[in-house]
Amino acid sequence: MPYGINTPGAFAFIFGIIFPVYYKCMSENNGQDQQMCQERAWYIALGSNFITGVVILALCFFGEFIRRNTPAVALLSSISAIGFTYLGLNLYLSIASLPIVSFLPFSIIILGYYGKVKTGPIPIAAITLIIGTVLGWAASVNTAHGVRDAIKLVKPYPAVFPARGMFQNMNQIGPYLSTTIPTAVSIAIGTIQCVESAKRAGDFYPIREAMFADGVGTIIASLFGSFLGMTVYIGHPAFKRMGARQAYSVINCLTYLLLCFFGIIPLVLKIITVTSVNPVLIFIGTFICAETLAITPPRHYPAFLLGLTPVIADWAQSTIISSVSAAYANFTITNVDFTLNVTSQITGFSYSGLSNLAGGSLLQCIFLTTILIYMIDRKFIRAAVWAFFAGLLSIFGLIHSSNVGVLYEKNDEGWRFSVGYATMIGLFMLLEIAQRWHLILGPEVEPDDLSSEEWAEWNRQKQLHEINESNQDT
Repeated sequence: MPYGINTPGAFAFIFGIIFPVYYKCMSENNGQDQQMCQERAWYIALGSNFITGVVILALCFFGEFIRRNTPAVALLSSISAIGFTYLGLNLYLSIASLPIVSFLPFSIIILGYYGKVKTGPIPIAAITLIIGTVLGWAASVNTAHGVRDAIKLVKPYPAVFPARGMFQNMNQIGPYLSTTIPTAVSIAIGTIQCVESAKRAGDFYPIREAMFADGVGTIIASLFGSFLGMTVYIGHPAFKRMGARQAYSVINCLTYLLLCFFGIIPLVLKIITVTSVNPVLIFIGTFICAETLAITPPRHYPAFLLGLTPVIADWAQSTIISSVSAAYANFTITNVDFTLNVTSQITGFSYSGLSNLAGGSLLQCIFLTTILIYMIDRKFIRAAVWAFFAGLLSIFGLIHSSNVGVLYEKNDEGWRFSVGYATMIGLFMLLEIAQRWHLILGPEVEPDDLSSEEWAEWNRQKQLHEINESNQDT
């Protein structure tokens, strides 16, 4: 399976740990000793990443249980949301910003991968990269000045082993566990979803081993100076469709090792036009969604679509915060609490609702989709059980919040969501009683975990059975 850094976790660590630690340190030192503050933020982020790996290792014992007891559509909802939002919407923005450079490569990717237009022995992605880069240089998106600056960075960079400094600062990561623990949980859930996605493509991998690789890889990365967690990548079916095999991850690893140790990545990014690569990633993101829809019964489409919204909200919130922070830093003295000062003045829409929907977005996708699926199928006991656990996670801040802890204070949101889920449980119990008294329809009997071909066969057998029963009655 494809393997690399956890991108959503990277944003969480940058804006949830590194920025606050750095700006707090600079404030305490009156803007002096910038290098010391940078190193402190780095060490605390490394310690948080180390803890992330440990938590993932602990969760690997529960991965298979979670997979067996969660609807496949719900498991794939958040990975589809990541594909649609981060690989689709987010990357299409850069295409829309440079239409002269990007529209032709984008069209080639869609025609090649979705339209089945053949390009001979040359891979479609390579054609896209070449054409996009030529257009980028022609449109002055790439410049010789940028290449000259990047060449100066090309030199050997020795490996570092900052474990001592990391463990010395381990006692300072407590305030940032609210970022660390949800990140670990999201990586674990994401890996379960990736294994499920690979299974749909005909490849079966043990969940425990995949999660174990995530945890060990994250711990090793932290010991060698990376605050970015490691995880199985989404898009296994798309990579498989493009011809990637077992050696893909090995080649990927060796290539990045060479590029990073010699500082070649900045040079590559200045030579090629980055937006010409985006159509390939957009294909991967949309292909994930298409694969999920293929196993989703039409009656569950509303559940699937609403299940995408937490990740979209998470992306929107992080985009707002990062953009506002950059603009804020340009006009006034940087203040670590700027988000409270700025977001409290937003009145055009409910920012608090956006923040609540973004908290623990990957877990929220699963819970929201699952509860809606069981509501649609009139399986009220199962819906109540999932609502109970959603309320339990809410009170501890693992969903609907960016703070981990027992959220019972008056201004906390956690207990409010727990009460909200409790009202849903009460409704489900009343409906279960009414169902048993035959006052409402019974549970849906149509299977909810079949591919479109399997569902067609199931439906054909059902119709044949109904015809046979009708003939017997006559």
